[in-house]
Amino acid sequence: MKVQKLELDRKTSNKISSYIIAVLFLIISMLFGTVLDTILRTQSLFTVVFAIFSLLQILFGLSVIEKIIVRLFQKPLSSENIEALQKAQEKLEEAKRHVHIDEDINLVLIDSPSINSLSVGMIKHSRTICITTGAVERLNCDELSSLIYHELYHIKNGDTDYLTTVSGTFGSPLLIFKLTKSSIRKLKEVTKEGKLEHERYLKEILLMNFILVISAVFLPLSYLSNLFVSTRKEFDADIFAAERTSPDVLIGVFEKTKSNCIQLDTEYHFIRYHFFVHPNCVDTHKKPNSIIDTYPSIEERINNILNTFKKANL
Repeated sequence: MKVQKLELDRKTSNKISSYIIAVLFLIISMLFGTVLDTILRTQSLFTVVFAIFSLLQILFGLSVIEKIIVRLFQKPLSSENIEALQKAQEKLEEAKRHVHIDEDINLVLIDSPSINSLSVGMIKHSRTICITTGAVERLNCDELSSLIYHELYHIKNGDTDYLTTVSGTFGSPLLIFKLTKSSIRKLKEVTKEGKLEHERYLKEILLMNFILVISAVFLPLSYLSNLFVSTRKEFDADIFAAERTSPDVLIGVFEKTKSNCIQLDTEYHFIRYHFFVHPNCVDTHKKPNSIIDTYPSIEERINNILNTFKKANL
């Protein structure tokens, strides 16, 4: 009963925090615009532009952010990948039954040899867990279950909803910037191959460069996102996973992650705090602690597991 109350309290807290994040995003965006107007003497131009952008992002961007994130990962799967996905799906369904989660949760494979995972989504039956192919290939059944339990904790307690809100607000300028750069690169490739008329190319390249410049102006907001992410969430999810498998199993996952540290594409930087471990492996030896990157190191997380279960056994 006490555990259930704590879960409800945390879920409610995350829901309230999500609303606060949306309001803060609007306020800080407008303040940032006001600062630019003061420096550049443009009256209220940037204040209005930033207010409109942030409002549209809150009203419409949050509803599609999870789909955009999932699309970044979805690629054609080989026969081996399909088998790996089925294996992970079985473990997910088993874990859902164990922790009494009755909603549908999508499972997507990230084509990467590293060991990592993340969960994303804000609406019941549309949340998604993404797991790297490296995790499915290198982890045994218990270790894979432990990784899934970690992500289910975030979903069950509303952490995933909250982090998705952070990504859809403060993380959105970096996402738009990255996607626009990628689109410009693809557009140039198509034009070189003669598949696009020169006039249409000019129109599209001008539009994309305009979007790129606007999103670049907003980039400082993206680097504020870590101010709203608590490392405590990762420690709590680790303990939850360790309780449902064993401390040794989860520590085994961390050890394999360290020994197989391969950076994921930096395009994922805007959602770095969603991942099981930092997507660029910078947290394996020490804890980066700055406005740009704050993440608990693997050593800290292993020590937290050992200390927690040591106290429990006293």
